[in-house]
Parts: sequence; C-alpha cells; structure tokens
Amino acid sequence: MRIKDAIIKIFYTRKDVSEIYLVIRDRVKGTSEIPFSNIERVDNYYIYLNDGETVIPLHRVIEIREKDKTLWKR
Repeated sequence: MRIKDAIIKIFYTRKDVSEIYLVIRDRVKGTSEIPFSNIERVDNYYIYLNDGETVIPLHRVIEIREKDKTLWKR
C-alpha cells in the first residue's frame, strides 16, 4: 500500500487520530514524529500540515505509528 493510501485510509476509518504519528526523516534530527491531527491534506507528492506553512514530501515518511504499534512501514 502506498503511503498516501495508508494516510487516507486512517483518516476515513479512525474517528480519533490523536495517538497516531507519522515518523519522518529529518535532516537535522534524524527522525521526527508528527501527530496525525496536524495533517490538513495529502496529495500524490506532499503532506500539508495545518499550520499553513509546512509541506512534507511523501518520500520522507518512514513509518506510521500508533502508540507502540506500527500501522505502516516503508
């Protein structure tokens, strides 16, 4: 399953996404976790956060995690 499809599936099947995080590659920190609640929308190439500024390329997503459970992994 593609990362875009996994993100969309989670949004449509889960009512509460407060404990779900995207794990992304970060140039400075190595990896970062972004709460799903911060995601505004996703297209074929990018994830747009609801701060109006941040755009994350999909190729930077390593994993989708809920608590200690991995929902999707590259």
